Amino acid sequence: MSITRTTHRTVTFFHPFHLPDHAGLLPAGEYKVDTLEKLDPNAPKRSYIKLECHVHLWSEKDTAKGPPTLSVDPKVLEAALALDSDPMREDERSQMIRSFGGQPEDTAA
Repeated sequence: MSITRTTHRTVTFFHPFHLPDHAGLLPAGEYKVDTLEKLDPNAPKRSYIKLECHVHLWSEKDTAKGPPTLSVDPKVLEAALALDSDPMREDERSQMIRSFGGQPEDTAA
């Protein structure tokens, strides 16, 4: 028997982004995320392994395309957050947004 827990947090995306199992881009904004974790029995001190994240969608447009939550691999969610927040990856982020038919923001001053 493994010990599990669910943690809750709010993440912020500053740019449109994409997650698997969702058609197209999701809008920038705050999203509630529930993460299912299990106790790592081999760790020398108490630590948990992230198993699955559930991202709660809030836009009517997005919930019309599918369920109100997306099940996402924790590593995929962290990669999306890293791409969103890293100013050195602006070209990569713009290319991803264009690939889904979106229009990247013009950040030139």
